[in-house]
Amino acid sequence: TARPLALAPERLTRALLDVGSNGEKTDPRLPSYLEALLDTKRITIVDLLVATAQFHDPSDLTPTSLDTANTLQFTVFRLFTKRIANGTIDNDTVLLTFLGELLPWMSKHPASATLGLLVSATLGSPPAEHAMTTAATKKFKASFARRLIPLINNLSSTNIQLASALSYYQKQYDLQGGAFAGNSIDILNGVDLAALSFNDTVMDNEPIITRAGLYTYLNALISDRPLFDDITVMNFLNARYKGNLPVLVTDLILAAFDILANAMYRAEPQRTIAILRSFLVNKLPAFLGNYAAINFAPLSVETCISQALLRIDPTAFPSLSQMFDFSSKSSVVSEARQEFLFSCALHQLIPEGSIENLLGDVPMQSLPASGRYMKADLVSECTTNPAKIEDLIGELENMEGNAGEIAGALFEIITTLCSNNDTMTLKGICNCLVRKSATLDSVALFCSPQTLLQPLCQLLDRWEGHEDQVENQPVYEEFGSVLLLVSTIKHRFELQSSDLNGLDPDSFTSRYFRSASESRTTGQLSEHENDLLGGWVRGLFEAEGINDELMSTCKPAEFYLLIATLFDQSIKACQSRTLTMETLKGGFECLTWFANTLWSISSSSTQIDALLPALHTLLKPASMSTDSAAMHSAVLARVAESLNEGLNHAQLQHKNRVDIQPLLEVLKPYMTHHREKATAFSELETWTRTPPNGLSSAMGNMIQGLISWSFANANTSPPPYTHRLLLETQTILGSSTTLNVLVDIITHQASQHGPNSQEVDTVFDIIVTMLITPQPTKPPLLPLQSVLRLQFSS
Repeated sequence: TARPLALAPERLTRALLDVGSNGEKTDPRLPSYLEALLDTKRITIVDLLVATAQFHDPSDLTPTSLDTANTLQFTVFRLFTKRIANGTIDNDTVLLTFLGELLPWMSKHPASATLGLLVSATLGSPPAEHAMTTAATKKFKASFARRLIPLINNLSSTNIQLASALSYYQKQYDLQGGAFAGNSIDILNGVDLAALSFNDTVMDNEPIITRAGLYTYLNALISDRPLFDDITVMNFLNARYKGNLPVLVTDLILAAFDILANAMYRAEPQRTIAILRSFLVNKLPAFLGNYAAINFAPLSVETCISQALLRIDPTAFPSLSQMFDFSSKSSVVSEARQEFLFSCALHQLIPEGSIENLLGDVPMQSLPASGRYMKADLVSECTTNPAKIEDLIGELENMEGNAGEIAGALFEIITTLCSNNDTMTLKGICNCLVRKSATLDSVALFCSPQTLLQPLCQLLDRWEGHEDQVENQPVYEEFGSVLLLVSTIKHRFELQSSDLNGLDPDSFTSRYFRSASESRTTGQLSEHENDLLGGWVRGLFEAEGINDELMSTCKPAEFYLLIATLFDQSIKACQSRTLTMETLKGGFECLTWFANTLWSISSSSTQIDALLPALHTLLKPASMSTDSAAMHSAVLARVAESLNEGLNHAQLQHKNRVDIQPLLEVLKPYMTHHREKATAFSELETWTRTPPNGLSSAMGNMIQGLISWSFANANTSPPPYTHRLLLETQTILGSSTTLNVLVDIITHQASQHGPNSQEVDTVFDIIVTMLITPQPTKPPLLPLQSVLRLQFSS
């Protein structure tokens, strides 16, 4: 028989790529064939990389081709990453040759996450340390560094975990020196390292790790406004666990279940439980997947999950056979174990077949029919069919594991629409997010509210009309939809001016946030503003009404800065019976002005006679369409608390009026739409009356509960805990006094159990974690870390 023709590796590889790639799609069998050739050493990964570059020159590809599923480049690069993580590269020569062949790809695709993942895997492989520190020439390292820096910089805004890993290798292998110093991303950027060097005589002990410490940390980051920044949390975990990944992953999973159980036992609102479930199911598996990808150490996530599930509270998370006890509070979170496991399978952390064994029963659900979403695919689909965007927004609240990719796609779509000035499509997205404002909580787990606001605020500040638009009313509607979403985000997450970095103080958004609800006198307005105000007053009061000519002379931004003044003039016109209440029906955007004005009412004021009928017209319109009703509810959610306070003040001043209470009843359903939930009065009253010293005693009791729990059996229910107690203590007693309370708690434990006891170690871990946990800006409070630094320096 004839011997089979032996092809050279490069020809064999090229032939297989020719057959396996059909246009933009790749034959699903191609990875298996390539794996077989690599396993039998017929080709090497260098051969495959060279052939891929010859098949499609890196400079001829689109910027997204490496990150688009099913393309040849995506398939091959993912195959590289998998094999390198499993130890394919076993010597310096192969590693440096492979990295050398990657240089053109890094030059042409400096924002590709797929490429970044491959570079991270290569630099993290066993021979990398010797190859990069000993075998690599200075010229090679300089060339590699020039291409690595843009990759890190670009990924820092889209995939902070990956950027952090690459930044770590950049420092480890000195790929930032010389001319490249100062251009790289520093994961400790902005941290005052000098403040961390408290005293050279203090021993650098091993970090103390307690279950209570991570429990308090996650509670503070998620229970109210989501503050879970991936890079911050990674740095915290790396410092805490010193590379012990199995313990880290097990403890993190256990803490996520603990905080969900705590919310159930504390009877937290449904929206709080929903965001904690979303963290467990949607965020945590994605975070663990990214963490595993950039820490290429041997790790069995399945073993970690098994260990964590053995220690969770069985009352809160019963077995499937116990789930049908609907009298139990646990029914609201009982499916969390199952949802978490299926999400882990979706993210390929565990095989789907192991779910039954981990649950100890036959599962009652399955993987989502649509499979795992990919951000690039979602962006492409929504670009082709914008109607799909609203469906995806609705899926953000699903507990399936796909919320992260949806949130990422949504942010990219919004950013692109803002850049392209496509305000018509953007209007639909904004209206949908405002109507379904609870979905913003899920988005905030993956994209900070400040980041989401940035492109929207920039669009409002540079708003440009469309030259092809004949009517001006659509322009006002589009501007108003974007502005309402911006206001909803700012209100829901209680963002302060200091949270919105980079805004020009003279820009529209800065001025709107600062003073939009304040009425100005005609003397405080410019001549142009007085002309505009006169036009709007005439449009409201005179027969011709508001016409397109009036809108064309006034930019939407100018209108919204005048609207409080216009409303003030309208109320005065109502008082003089120049204007009827019916005319005010469409003006509910100005309800914040009402809230401010109600506070100025005294018992002798007659202004209330005009204010209350106007409010009644706005809060309880006679009829509305379905869409209008949804937007009306969204606006009420934004202003309900301030209006409620103003009406309560008016009620105290006018005790005999019977037309205030009905308005308060209208506002009741909208009183809890802050994500950063204020402490309920009943809970605050309980804390302040705790014997013998009120808030400080309540703080001591809560921390004592955490200490006792740390020494209890593994399956013990978590103790009641809320980070709001610390924040309220700061607000009422001040940061300095609060710090002294915490120091006194440590001193008490030392006197009770001895300075070297486990109890003191535990309380140190709990309180230090409280001190370093990121907190929302609360001016004029001084952060506890700053107080500690000041007290130490003095």
